[in-house]
Amino acid sequence: MHRDLIAEIDTDAIEHNVRLIRGHCGAHIRICAAIKANAYGHGVSVVAPALDRAGVDMAAVATIGEAIELRGLGWQRPILCMGPVFAAPSAAERAERIEAAVRYDLTVTIVDGYGARDLNEAAGRQKKHARIHVKVDTGMSRMGIAPATALDLIPKVACLPNIELEGVYTHLATADQDDHSFAREQLTQFRQLVDALRGSGVSVPLCHAANSSAALLMPESRFDMIRPGLSLYGHLASQQGPAPLPLRPALRLVSHLVLTKQVPAGHSVGYGCTFRTQRDSLLGVVPIGYNDGYLRVLSNCACMGVAGGYAPVVGLISMDQTVLDLTDLAAAGSAPHVGDEVIIIDEKADEPNSVEALARMMDTVPYEVTCLLGNRVARIARGERAGVEQQQTSARVAVGG
Repeated sequence: MHRDLIAEIDTDAIEHNVRLIRGHCGAHIRICAAIKANAYGHGVSVVAPALDRAGVDMAAVATIGEAIELRGLGWQRPILCMGPVFAAPSAAERAERIEAAVRYDLTVTIVDGYGARDLNEAAGRQKKHARIHVKVDTGMSRMGIAPATALDLIPKVACLPNIELEGVYTHLATADQDDHSFAREQLTQFRQLVDALRGSGVSVPLCHAANSSAALLMPESRFDMIRPGLSLYGHLASQQGPAPLPLRPALRLVSHLVLTKQVPAGHSVGYGCTFRTQRDSLLGVVPIGYNDGYLRVLSNCACMGVAGGYAPVVGLISMDQTVLDLTDLAAAGSAPHVGDEVIIIDEKADEPNSVEALARMMDTVPYEVTCLLGNRVARIARGERAGVEQQQTSARVAVGG
């Protein structure tokens, strides 16, 4: 059955963005594509094949569940699980996660010796080698261990017989800000650790620290691999200053009018009567609300694209419905009708209903706008190569190695 809310994902734009990032950072730099949180709301089953075609080296996810889902979609390249694989509510659950990490050939983030030990034992039982990356906390104060602790731990876990120490990484807290001084302090700590490890004879094939902003704006942060996320989808966290690359936004969110109605002047709209018509008006209802990620903070300030122009959002946005004022469009001779397409989020960055524009209205970052899109939104691929993908009804997507 046709969905009322459709996120059209331009997979050609995603491949274009990967090419731009690779060209900007250097072909010798590996790309670990962040596709956690359902590919930042874009739909992992749609995005993964595009990233595979673009030849990224690795995918990064937040949880073991996301990693297993990605394997189920046919992804054969390495998967870095950046979240806490070993932190589970019970010993049985913890053991199950560790066994699954080995079975699905996941690259696990290590932040303590106990996790490395148990992973080593699970790999031995399955007669495999488990790849690990150790995360170092240089100032973000989330996941990761202090550099001094890492310097002690890493040589020990590197000696475990069923463990392959593939990488060491950190995460930068201020790379998307104009002032990079704190990020450079983090990089100094990280570089000193890597130099000390390699100086002591510990082989660390992959060192990585750069998210999208750092990869594009701080060449010194690239090391052996970068971890672009938002830039893959055509956006940057910081909306200040010119973009360093002509990225192409990939997401276009559309729906249709489900009702139009004439109301008199002085008519209230929505909960709380926050809007009253100043004239006889034509209103239209769009089936999207805060359950779908279109938040109440956009009430009485956002707009949507319809035939003939833009229509302002009026009244408080509800859980499932949003009201548009179509009066000016009707007066101009282009009155929308039930069934007409509504562009809720435009893929053009300079439009008043773009991801960037909505982020400014919400006083947030573009990440939140796309990640908030709910499960009632169907994600489909479009673009020159999307014909087959667009017709797919199965959740499984075949991805080459």
